[in-house]
Amino acid sequence: MTTPTDLLHKLEHLSAPQLRRLLTEHLTRQKLGLYWESSAIERDAALNANIVLPRLVEADSHGLDKITGPGTPNLIIEGDNFDALRLLKSTHAGKIRVIYIDPPYNTGNKDWVYNDRYVGQNDRWRHSQWLEFLYQRLTLAKDLLTQDGVIMVSINDENRSRLELLMDEVLPGRRLGSLTWRTRQGSNADQQCFLSVDHEHVLIYGNAGFKFNGFDTKLRDVWQPRQ
Repeated sequence: MTTPTDLLHKLEHLSAPQLRRLLTEHLTRQKLGLYWESSAIERDAALNANIVLPRLVEADSHGLDKITGPGTPNLIIEGDNFDALRLLKSTHAGKIRVIYIDPPYNTGNKDWVYNDRYVGQNDRWRHSQWLEFLYQRLTLAKDLLTQDGVIMVSINDENRSRLELLMDEVLPGRRLGSLTWRTRQGSNADQQCFLSVDHEHVLIYGNAGFKFNGFDTKLRDVWQPRQ
């Protein structure tokens, strides 16, 4: 595998025509959309770790003896989210109708762990690590959805644009829209910016068979001209 250091050393020995050709090839390979340095960062160690299988804790389980018919009991899985998603993919692929994810928000305030360490605000690869972290987990999550399934992901104002582009890549053509969730009553007067700390966004993506459980309405039911 070619490292960034090897590539830089190679560039020093190329002629001007060779450099122009290499640059042209690089630019024409670039796609429109989100890009992050997944090849330059250290891969998430959890991706290569052995899966940790769950065990049933009977003392914390209630009503298992009352389940009858084709239904199954609810599950609470405590542990690494990547392990949980890998496990669910082997047992529940294509069987889950609704997935809600509340991921780390990449605030720089030690709010998430990558490769067994907190990612700080001054980490030069912070955003790329965050995108790679979510990409791997969203890729697993999408395979759990039924044909009419929907996935909803919460995010703050600052990182919404990055996450939206990432979800467009993982779930192309499946964007349904977004919701705004007001989390508290407050003011941005002391921030001197338009980034809101009073609300979050919920991005919604669904498979082709998803339909809102609503009802038909007519324009005259919601608007009437002034007499």
